[in-house]
Amino acid sequence: MPKTRQQNTRAKGHQAAMGIGVLCLAGLLWAMGGCQKTALRPKDTRSQFDQYDQARNQRAQPFLEDEFGRRTPNLSQRLRERRD
Repeated sequence: MPKTRQQNTRAKGHQAAMGIGVLCLAGLLWAMGGCQKTALRPKDTRSQFDQYDQARNQRAQPFLEDEFGRRTPNLSQRLRERRD
């Protein structure tokens, strides 16, 4: 039994509505993913020696600034292993 023109138009309308719904859901999930806390905040403890370093003012800076003024996380110093 062949479909009528009205049935084809209605089916395309439902497909378009489903596509818009999926895009809205994807956008919502993407936006919610951006609301996470940063990985390394300045006052978080990072190792078992962190309080020791902080008390002796030897704590590594959380960010480094390059010659162009861009801030980058100081991961190598903040996550380094202590040899003391």
